[in-house]
Amino acid sequence: MRQLLTTLLRFLLRHALQFALFIVILLAGRLLLAEWRAYSASSASIATLRQASAAADEQGLSLGQAATARIKALQQTSQAAIVTRLAEVQAQLRALRKLQQPSLFTLPLPDAAMLARHAQEEATRRIEIEVLVQEAQYLSALQAALENEDGRLTLARLHGEHVLAYAALQAKLQQQQQVEAAHPVAARLPGSVAYMRMAQLEAEEVRLRENNLVAWRTYQKQEARTSHAPRPGPFAIDNKALTAALAPLQAAIADGEVQQAKSWIGRWSGPVKDVAPTAALLVLSAIALPVAIKACFYFMLAPLAARFKPLSIARELQVDGASLPLRADGQSRISGVSQAWTLAPGDEMLIHPDYLQSSPVSTQKNTQWLLDWRFPFTSLASGMVALTRIRSKSEASITISASDDPLSEIAILELPSGAALVFQPRGLVGVIQRQDQPVAISSHWRLGSLHAWLTLQLRFIVFRGPATLIVRGCRGVRLERAGQGRAISQSATLGFSTDVLYSTMRSETFIPYLRNQQALLNDRFDGDGVYLYEETPRHGKQPGKVGNWFEGATDAVLKVFGI
Repeated sequence: MRQLLTTLLRFLLRHALQFALFIVILLAGRLLLAEWRAYSASSASIATLRQASAAADEQGLSLGQAATARIKALQQTSQAAIVTRLAEVQAQLRALRKLQQPSLFTLPLPDAAMLARHAQEEATRRIEIEVLVQEAQYLSALQAALENEDGRLTLARLHGEHVLAYAALQAKLQQQQQVEAAHPVAARLPGSVAYMRMAQLEAEEVRLRENNLVAWRTYQKQEARTSHAPRPGPFAIDNKALTAALAPLQAAIADGEVQQAKSWIGRWSGPVKDVAPTAALLVLSAIALPVAIKACFYFMLAPLAARFKPLSIARELQVDGASLPLRADGQSRISGVSQAWTLAPGDEMLIHPDYLQSSPVSTQKNTQWLLDWRFPFTSLASGMVALTRIRSKSEASITISASDDPLSEIAILELPSGAALVFQPRGLVGVIQRQDQPVAISSHWRLGSLHAWLTLQLRFIVFRGPATLIVRGCRGVRLERAGQGRAISQSATLGFSTDVLYSTMRSETFIPYLRNQQALLNDRFDGDGVYLYEETPRHGKQPGKVGNWFEGATDAVLKVFGI
């Protein structure tokens, strides 16, 4: 009963957590979708407003040029033509202002379809109204200036009339003075000729004084009506006023940008857009650069290496070139899941404990810490440490097998006296040697060989007989004669006899090398000697794969040292 309740509670809890997780995912997705839609709508609205602003600027430039040309032509015409054009401009302004509605730009940003329909229309209307206002103001000033010119002409004429009336009055007064000076008594006696003449002159004086007064008052009235403002200069569009006319549009754009800046999508989209070209360039470089490097290696460096003569270890390293014997039945496969060996008295076996399957209890066993104390690094790097030394006073049958690796097979390779084998210790699990004559091991650096540099194997380790090597190989080990030339994968090579001519050759096809399915170079063996390789190499299967770069770097370093 308790187990049933526990199972039921786990079932309910698991599905309740799934239900809560689905709710969180759906809510997060809905919020993200709403945020993205709002950001997209805001971006589209801002783009539409900017397009409308640019179009309005272009139209303002065009309308300003047209208005400038019209006014320049009107300055050479009559005042009546200016009045007519001013009336037309005022009529256009009244018509445009009747079409004005509450500004679309001062409202919250509408949907994209509505904004696209009305933004351009309103921006254009604002610019057209501003241009017409500036044209009307200039025409009014020009009309006033022309009227002032006419008024100044009238004022000059009235001034002349006043001067004439005043001069005529002064002439009459002078005539009166002359008559009174000539007839001082008679001019005062009624009935006399001089008196009648004075009466006539006084009547004309009264009339001339009235004319002078009327001329003076008319002159003063005209002077009050006449302005002395100068004629306006050439017409030019006020660009600042045009910009001010589009201020609501710019304010709407700024508000939209502020809203975008508040969105987390807006905050991240800007930096992402800034670095996106650089990131794309880096990605393209990461794609193209390895291809270019591999193409250079394949088509230039590898053919150059093929022209160099092979490396003869027997001659270059001055070792004996005696070859190893092949199997009597002609089979190249020399390995098996397990191998039995009869240890003779006076011999000893140094073997890795993982490969010792069974042995007589009468044998003597102890620990050999290093394969060869002269090569501590090689012993450590190849795993030949803490070996089991087996000795027997009588013949002892020992079974050797890779108990912890089902893919490994074991081969026993006998090196007769005088034979020498260039061997990579990574494939070595043990040696069988005389107790008083350990296996001779020597190392040789070949820094002057291009083949060595291309394969990164600058150091060759040579094992000399008499001795027997216990070798492991994945899925099997084969020993073949080089003959007229044999090529195998570098990662499969375990060793070769010193009488082999060793060189490198380019892999047959470029595409497998480009796809990291093959190495650039394969090992080539020529001559009467033999070479040793494992059927399925564990190391360097895909030399270009970087899934485990540390292991690849370690293998490369070990390969330099011939391990």
